[in-house]
Amino acid sequence: MRLPLALLFAALTPAAASAQTSFPMVTYTSPVAVQRGTTVDVTVTCQTSSLAGAYKVLFDGVGVSAVPIPPKEPPKIDPKTPVPSVPAISLKVAVAADARLGVHEFRVATSHGISSLGQLVVVDLPVVQELPGINVLEKAQPVTVPSVVCGRVEVAENVDYYKFTAKAGQTLTFEVFCARIQDKIHDLQKHADPLIAIYDTAGKELAAADDGFFADPVLMFNVPKDGEYRVAVRDAKYDGDPRWAYALTITDKPYAAQVFPMGVSLGQTVKAMPVGSAAKLGTNWTVTAPSLPGVATVPLRANDLETNPAPVVVTALPLFEEKEPNDTPKDATRIVLPCGVNGRIGVKRDLDHFVFTAIKGKPLRLEVFARRFGTVLRSQLDSQIDVMTPDGKVLASNDDLNGKDAGVVFTPTTDGDVVVRVRDLNNKGGEGFVYYLECDFARPDFTIKCDPSKAMIGAGTRTAWYAQVTRVNGFTGPVKVEVKGLPAGVTVNPLTIPANMTQGLLVVSAAEDAKVDAAVVKVIGTGEVPDAGGKPMPLVHEAIAVEEIYLPGGGRGRFDAGMQAVSVTTPSDIATVKVSKNRVVLKPGEEVKIDVEVLRGPAYDKAVTLDVLLRHLGSVFGNPLPPGVTMVEGKSKTLLGTGKVGHIVLKADATAAECEDVPVSVQAFVAINFVVKIGYSSEVIWVTVKK
Repeated sequence: MRLPLALLFAALTPAAASAQTSFPMVTYTSPVAVQRGTTVDVTVTCQTSSLAGAYKVLFDGVGVSAVPIPPKEPPKIDPKTPVPSVPAISLKVAVAADARLGVHEFRVATSHGISSLGQLVVVDLPVVQELPGINVLEKAQPVTVPSVVCGRVEVAENVDYYKFTAKAGQTLTFEVFCARIQDKIHDLQKHADPLIAIYDTAGKELAAADDGFFADPVLMFNVPKDGEYRVAVRDAKYDGDPRWAYALTITDKPYAAQVFPMGVSLGQTVKAMPVGSAAKLGTNWTVTAPSLPGVATVPLRANDLETNPAPVVVTALPLFEEKEPNDTPKDATRIVLPCGVNGRIGVKRDLDHFVFTAIKGKPLRLEVFARRFGTVLRSQLDSQIDVMTPDGKVLASNDDLNGKDAGVVFTPTTDGDVVVRVRDLNNKGGEGFVYYLECDFARPDFTIKCDPSKAMIGAGTRTAWYAQVTRVNGFTGPVKVEVKGLPAGVTVNPLTIPANMTQGLLVVSAAEDAKVDAAVVKVIGTGEVPDAGGKPMPLVHEAIAVEEIYLPGGGRGRFDAGMQAVSVTTPSDIATVKVSKNRVVLKPGEEVKIDVEVLRGPAYDKAVTLDVLLRHLGSVFGNPLPPGVTMVEGKSKTLLGTGKVGHIVLKADATAAECEDVPVSVQAFVAINFVVKIGYSSEVIWVTVKK
């Protein structure tokens, strides 16, 4: 489906206005869940921005696609605003029958920019939407079992009631998706803490749940007798917000909150035991691991039964399983490195000990996978790791390395046995306290992120991304950074982050004849380490996209996302950022002045600031300058106001290390609100420091 040409042209035409041009900031979708194998209409809302000129929808991965539904009337043009006001649009969403269940990220591409992240939950049950007027028990909305109900906790003291029938002896599972799909909403100053409760027809509360998947509740309800029941959805504090969309699953199908063992071998089918209602249906469950390593969700199967997808860690390492009793170093389960270990803190104050033979001076990496915020891992375990001698002396400890998951890198000082202990930080335990412990040698490696997560550039203009590398376990080499999948007419500069730097600059440029378009791209980092024989072995990692979040109080938050995107837009607030030099050679102790001219779009006459860094409220989020090179604040003219001419002064201090052709740029920033600012970049300035 394509927009009619007249409507698209009207939306693409720049408005005669002086206000800043914002990208669309997605605040919620309705319904927030879509069923596999269906095509449905979904409304996307941007409460404080506009979706005018929407022409394309980008999704992470495969299995879900969408197109904007053309509006019946063209948007009204207001000469005081740069973009017509279109706070909501409808999408025609198609979900493949084999689409991955769970949360899918999307962005809406418009003529003036690409949106912040939106999210849809793909489910395998019929989807029902909340009806108005169901805020008292007596007016509960009837729903069938199984189904997924989509609604919103829109205002304070809002309670949504749904009624259903069930039979004695049934086990029903209720799960809410709400809080976990709010973390990537760009401007959400308060978050929901959903609560669900079950009532009989007389209004007596029979069961309730608050936190299960972090703030989202999961409740298993054993039906006491045949009849009608009510389930209520509300915020635990009786708060509300129009952006608090939820999807409530009500199912009588076998449910697995977790699976034991959590660690599974690549491509293998193994016996497994669910944690949840599925455990009541016997022990013949199996789980089949995907063929790629990492965290995944897969269903458990037994004969013709299948659970919801449960989180697992897929690994190529040999696997061990804890053997009780192993509550003391003396009774520790013997393992051989490298390996993965499946365990469970099964009761309160349970301690799991594992012993292995270590080599003096060879670093080890011990890491728990159980409960990680921002991932599907949702064990109840808040782990702690202790590295010990066989007689119980603690050599190293860690509580939180990744979210609630403990991890430690440890270098043995002697040959011989080392014991690692896993426990719950608060001495809790139970069947839901499963974990996977990865025990490996600390191999040199790196991770890479890209900030921000999207680029919006008009034809002939530029913006900047900041690639950020974290080296671990002794990796000290350079990292080459490339971008794959760019739209036609869009390019980036070559970038290799040197061994003595952790950040680098990518200037994303659109050619003068680039057409309006958008694409999901991949930012790839490549390094090298020697293999066992000393030959170079590549290390390749895809960058994690960093989604900007407007934090309460005005801070700039960052949340890991799954989609990096580029859009070519119509002309915007800034047409060109010109610099007087595109190559700079500095000696230690020298400084250089670079004149800057900002050519504004015909519709923009507000303030502009210049910078070579990405920063907010004194915090630096991106710094591509070589070590020892700084921007001299007192000698730079960066606050242009409504003017167009400024300059920056770069200085190499007396101890600055030599470097060659490090890419930097000057960005002209246009503030959208207190936190958000859009950067328009100059061409690359290649900086060299030479003694």
